[in-house]
Amino acid sequence: MSYASNDEKYRRSAHVTDRHAAGGVSRTGAHAVPEDVDDGSAPRQSAVPAGSLKTLSAGQGARVTTRDNAAEAADIARDRAAERSRSRRLRGRNRPRYGKEPERKPVNPKFVLLVIAGVVGLFVILAIVAVVTFLAAQDNPQPQEPAAGVEEPQQVQTTADGSVTYQGVSYSLEATGDGTYAVIASDSKGNKTQEFTVRGTPVSLILYNSVIVVPENKSDGTWDVVAYTIGGDSAPMAVADSSGNAITGRGTISTATLDGSVVHVTDSTGATTDIALE
Repeated sequence: MSYASNDEKYRRSAHVTDRHAAGGVSRTGAHAVPEDVDDGSAPRQSAVPAGSLKTLSAGQGARVTTRDNAAEAADIARDRAAERSRSRRLRGRNRPRYGKEPERKPVNPKFVLLVIAGVVGLFVILAIVAVVTFLAAQDNPQPQEPAAGVEEPQQVQTTADGSVTYQGVSYSLEATGDGTYAVIASDSKGNKTQEFTVRGTPVSLILYNSVIVVPENKSDGTWDVVAYTIGGDSAPMAVADSSGNAITGRGTISTATLDGSVVHVTDSTGATTDIALE
């Protein structure tokens, strides 16, 4: 198949036009189209204005790589690749920093050792304090209070140098500086209180319910039995008979024995006297 060039098509068109003109047929105007000319082969006007088209000069447009400029093209490609790689490296955390950064000084090992030694020393001191406190508590045990619900003996007899206990308080006899004897109360904390004094020499110490009873030998050669109510407002007094007379005897008391609510007193004369505490 062969194709006609534009010049040949133009010459054909002109020839046909002349032929029609010679035959007396004339077609003019915007719609005058030669009868023998194909519309697809007719020259057409470009939609782009003629003044806007320019001819490329040397050095413009795409450059085709040939054997003559292959080495130069390779160098240009390498330079552009290196530029792109450098651009990536300078982004984010890899970007260059300006100004002077603060200098980080290494930790001094001596400082670390001092801190560790201080902590260990603190623990040692706390351990020593705990041990000393524990040992002190063992050396000074707290007096035990009577257990709840456990009743203390209410009728107790002891010698003149002994003691009796009532509601957690201990009672004993102590000599005073003026030749008399005092009944001393000692609580669980070691606090002492003088309850009362007797003028004679005590023979024994008796607890009967809440009453302290002291049989004594007096300096005038007689004896009697003194009673004192614990926690009461009354003063100590000699035990009296049913008539209200103080019970006494001559000589000295040999023995005084508590038997229930009665104290059996035997004196140096051999006489025995029963003294009722109720």
